[in-house]
Amino acid sequence: MCGGIAAKLGRIPKEELEKYYDERRISLFKDRGEFASNFWDAKPVLPVEVDGKVELKNWGNRDKRAPFPQTGWAKMESIRDGKWGWLNPKPVKILADRGVEKGVWFDFGEHQTNGILVEKDGDERAYMITEAATEDYQAKTGHNRMPIGEKLNFQSRQN
Repeated sequence: MCGGIAAKLGRIPKEELEKYYDERRISLFKDRGEFASNFWDAKPVLPVEVDGKVELKNWGNRDKRAPFPQTGWAKMESIRDGKWGWLNPKPVKILADRGVEKGVWFDFGEHQTNGILVEKDGDERAYMITEAATEDYQAKTGHNRMPIGEKLNFQSRQN
């Protein structure tokens, strides 16, 4: 899978960051020059392109009471089989430069991966689309699913 993402800070409008983060956290992003979000954060978000604009959206669902699938990922096979149809999913690009799974960082190639945006009762959620992992991805991350998007390039360093 992909448990976290990072994107160059300039790709995300400040007003979007201010919707989710306090000035201290935004300052940390500025110091690093990079926005980062992990699915296991208290309030995980994904930067997605919606109608030509970059917006931060809640990343999936970890709340058993919420009316959404309790995950952060959508299998491409499930989408094709119509299992997400009840939420009328819309395709979106997730604007991330890098991803991380089990401590292994990789580049997203052309700075994006694919996702879906779903909405119920005015609440929107973004899910990262996954497919069966390549042998290389599985060997490096130990995971049998990987994000769908551009060719993934593994970084030589572990950050």
